[in-house]
Amino acid sequence: RWDPPRSSSRYVRLLFGVFFSVTTRRILPTVSVLGAWSAAVDLYNSVLEGAYGLPELELPLTPFELTAPILALLLVFRSDRAFDRFSLGSEYSWEITNLFKSVIREILTFTAASRFAPEERAAAYDLAKACVHLHGWIMRDHLRGKKISPAKQEIILRLAFGSAATETTNGSGLLMTKEVSHCMSAPMTPTAGISAISLGMSRRLPSMDFQESTLLESQFSDVASSLGKCEMMLRTPIPLGYTRYSVRFLWIWLSLLPFALVNKFAEFGTGTWWEDKPQPVLVFAMLFIGFIFSSIEDIAVQIEEPFSVLPLELHQKWLVQDAEQIEAMNRFVDERMQDGKVGRITGEKQIIDEQIEQEQIKDEKQMSDEEKIKEEEQSVNGRKHGQRRRSLRRKLGI
Repeated sequence: RWDPPRSSSRYVRLLFGVFFSVTTRRILPTVSVLGAWSAAVDLYNSVLEGAYGLPELELPLTPFELTAPILALLLVFRSDRAFDRFSLGSEYSWEITNLFKSVIREILTFTAASRFAPEERAAAYDLAKACVHLHGWIMRDHLRGKKISPAKQEIILRLAFGSAATETTNGSGLLMTKEVSHCMSAPMTPTAGISAISLGMSRRLPSMDFQESTLLESQFSDVASSLGKCEMMLRTPIPLGYTRYSVRFLWIWLSLLPFALVNKFAEFGTGTWWEDKPQPVLVFAMLFIGFIFSSIEDIAVQIEEPFSVLPLELHQKWLVQDAEQIEAMNRFVDERMQDGKVGRITGEKQIIDEQIEQEQIKDEKQMSDEEKIKEEEQSVNGRKHGQRRRSLRRKLGI
């Protein structure tokens, strides 16, 4: 994905892309109207004014020179704020994806322990698949303003609660997914989907200890928090007053600019081969200026709502790849456990651990021996030093 933007051919490739890019197609109607308006202003001042004695329609250029920096600042601040939203949207969506990866990995890893029954292990695979489906709906539909379809809702609830779940009177069982769906007066929200998976986990995995369930619940809480930030961005755009003022100022400024430039280009071809030919210089100049300013404003509008621009489908694709590999690895371990091969691997690991422990004991013994030798050397040196001091005192008669 990074090779094309860094390629040395990007200058030529992107230059031709100006005529066919998505941004160009979006602003083409606006720029076309501006070009037609500029052509009408040029035609009035160059032909109709002299032919029919109409009044001259011109404006001084100074007001545009003074307000151009203000317009530029408006567009820069608008684009900068929109890019901040784009960056935060990308960060929050990646947080959701990474948290779902952690939940899937932890559910399958925790339930691989021998204390979990085969039914619980099968339920763990269902819960992991429910997380994959819930993540796919959030990325592909929810963050783009679409509601969940009944089919997707039924799949998520069935995987979360189990296809064989039935309602019991003692409160220890689960409701059928259709009954849960009927209890919802509106289509399921992501928070309800997370709650369904959490409820299914607590009911279908009774052997999970307190620390494991607490860790998973913490992960689900982080998912809900990141999702809430995404929904805040989705439902809270940049203040409409700022957006409307920017568009109005830009459109008025571009609409009046031809009246200030018409005199500048009136004698553009004087003394050249172009003198007696049509000179649509004003039109081309306005098309160029309008294209630049409109492109900046349009890009800011598009990235303000980042989830329609971000490749959220790739998030789901990468999550599915990781989930499939994690599931395949866990099923491989389950098969080896059934064949008794994992026990041999565990025994070999215990032998290796014992060898490592023996090596550590040898190292500690060697270190203790070295410390004893150092202590003996210090005591010998101390005795020698005492003997020298006593002999010196005898010589001095002390």
